[in-house]
Amino acid sequence: MRIIIAGDGKVGATLTRKLSAEGCDLTLIDSNPKVLEASLERYDVMAIQGNCALMSVLNKAEIKKTDLLIAATGADEINLLSCMTAHKMNDRLHTIARIRNPEYSEQIYNMSGEFGLSLAVNPEKQTAIEIERLLKYPGFLQRDTFAKGKVEIVE
Repeated sequence: MRIIIAGDGKVGATLTRKLSAEGCDLTLIDSNPKVLEASLERYDVMAIQGNCALMSVLNKAEIKKTDLLIAATGADEINLLSCMTAHKMNDRLHTIARIRNPEYSEQIYNMSGEFGLSLAVNPEKQTAIEIERLLKYPGFLQRDTFAKGKVEIVE
């Protein structure tokens, strides 16, 4: 699977480590050349320095041959613009964006098609939900959620 990871910070580096171990064909995009050099030394990846929301940078990353774009930069707006631009350039592309600002939640849900988003992730919200579940049901060994959180199967 060909994957582009936009943003080589903590999240991007973790994704790179895990996905490269699974044998995925990875391309990293980041504006910081030092961060990219460190990743190139550790992993068998392609690295491109630049703004991941620009068509020229996405073309260098061969977006038309890519299956998945994960936008995990530090800026929600760049992540959204990157996914929107990439999806416009490759309409069969799946996109995942890290969106931390809760003010965008409703807008992203209602406009996911326009943004070209397959999935939006808010790490702080997911953490809060999981902590609430652990406190609510501390004895559960395992829990799986279905039907957009309306059904849970527990062990």
